[in-house]
Amino acid sequence: MAILLHPILRAEQKVESNVSYGPHSRNVMDIYWDTEKKNAPIVFTIHGGGFKNGSKSYCNPDMQKLYRDKGCVIVSPNYRLLKEGTDVEIKDCATDCAMAVAWMQANAAKYGGDPKRIVATGGSAGGYLSAAIAYRKNWDWPGFAKHKPKQLNIVGWYGDSPAIPAAAKNSLRKNDPPAFMIYGQREHPKTPAKLGHDMQARLKEAGIWNSFFYIEKAGHVPGKRILINAKQRNAEVFKAFDKFLDLVCYGKGKPASGQFRKIKP
Repeated sequence: MAILLHPILRAEQKVESNVSYGPHSRNVMDIYWDTEKKNAPIVFTIHGGGFKNGSKSYCNPDMQKLYRDKGCVIVSPNYRLLKEGTDVEIKDCATDCAMAVAWMQANAAKYGGDPKRIVATGGSAGGYLSAAIAYRKNWDWPGFAKHKPKQLNIVGWYGDSPAIPAAAKNSLRKNDPPAFMIYGQREHPKTPAKLGHDMQARLKEAGIWNSFFYIEKAGHVPGKRILINAKQRNAEVFKAFDKFLDLVCYGKGKPASGQFRKIKP
């Protein structure tokens, strides 16, 4: 009697580095995914650096694991930077990030992702850019853009010490993506916690789900430590963020909205 041995198919964690989404040398991104996942939510992790520095390596192993544990595809893009001798402006950084999202919407199936469930996240300048792609309604796509969708399918926004684009704050609508914000007590002069209070007030006015954590004695981008870092994370912040991801990625639960919470790490 012949015995047929079938190989056990195992899920594989994969990464594709320097995927090109545009013509510039900085128009590249890294994509992390599990081969067993289908129609998984997609999380964009956008680096900071004052629009002048930084790279996609911002998406460190702890960050990758946090989102993979929630069943997500992770995308970490580079974008053009403001450098002396170039004509790059902040709006170009935002356009690059939008082009990366548009590329992923068109190619999500290759990585087991759902093009209609994309979460925008970022710290500092990356918080600004992630807010721009979450709340901007119309994009003037450049001629060199590979994909030019009518809208970006952002379902949630997380900002770690984010600067807030005025256009985003002033154009909020009821069905816009829910927001999760973290600021430190010892913030950078350009990202005072007042920005978070102002944004939360506008979110509440528009009827959009939101949560705001203020971390006492913490400096700029505290989320990288008290949320992302597996060894230092704060249990209350992590639990709240986990519920936020359940809400925006899977439509699960109804966590309390509009809360402002102070945390002593």
